[in-house]
Amino acid sequence: MNETVGARLPNRFMADLTQAMRSTAETARQATVIQCQADAKAYTEQLHSRTDDEAASLRKAAEADVSAIRDWSKAEMERIRVETEQRIARRRELLEQELQEYNAAIELEIERVQKRVSAFEGEVAQFFEQLLQEADPTVFASMASQMPDPPAFSVRERSGVTADLRARREQIMRPAATMTVESPTGANGTQPANAGGGEVAAAQVATAKSAPKAPTIESTQVVVVGLVSVASIASFKRQLGRLPGVKSVGVSSGPDGEFIFTVGHNSDTSLSSLIPTLPAFQARVVSEREGVLSVSAHDPEAEG
Repeated sequence: MNETVGARLPNRFMADLTQAMRSTAETARQATVIQCQADAKAYTEQLHSRTDDEAASLRKAAEADVSAIRDWSKAEMERIRVETEQRIARRRELLEQELQEYNAAIELEIERVQKRVSAFEGEVAQFFEQLLQEADPTVFASMASQMPDPPAFSVRERSGVTADLRARREQIMRPAATMTVESPTGANGTQPANAGGGEVAAAQVATAKSAPKAPTIESTQVVVVGLVSVASIASFKRQLGRLPGVKSVGVSSGPDGEFIFTVGHNSDTSLSSLIPTLPAFQARVVSEREGVLSVSAHDPEAEG
């Protein structure tokens, strides 16, 4: 009997101990789950709070960038407006020079025609002077059949002038280099979290506004005496157009045999120091006043 009781007591003890351990484990499990849920809730609330702060920061940075973009756009529109007015003014100024050059070329061509007409009239007069002295009808008819033919007139090609005009027009019509403003992005192409992007864009806008302006274009009349032949006049004009800083050259004849070259050039170009360097003409600046240079030149064609 005692042996039976002694054999059962350990089993009962182990069963009670196991039950107590199960109850404790269940309590611990519930406490762990509750703690996990509480930690997750606290972290979620922290995420929501941080998200609101980050969203506000991103919105602030975006508004600063939008404002900087608008400022940049205004600066670009002003720059384009100024450049447009400058290019229009230059094109209209070039038109006046083109008209002057065209009229001068027509005047030179008319002078050439008149010289040919005068030469033909002299030739015909000399021919008739000899013809009218002949009394023999047969000889008279033979001589009359040899009357000089009038010169033929045709429009001369002016390809060189046309090329010059085309080059000047292309220079004016070619737009200046467009200034680009990079977006204030990070190294990986994303917007930085702080609001510094607006400050970078604003600094770029300020740089665009403070960009140096191109040199202004001035016009100077170069009054040249000593040129006689059409070839030398054209060569002198061509060499003027090749001087550094010279944008355009037009030519017209003056009342006393001089030729007036209207030169469009950069404001920092010194024509008085450049003209004496022209080869073959031995050009020398005789006098200088505002907007006008008086030049004495040697005509290389006159040597022949």
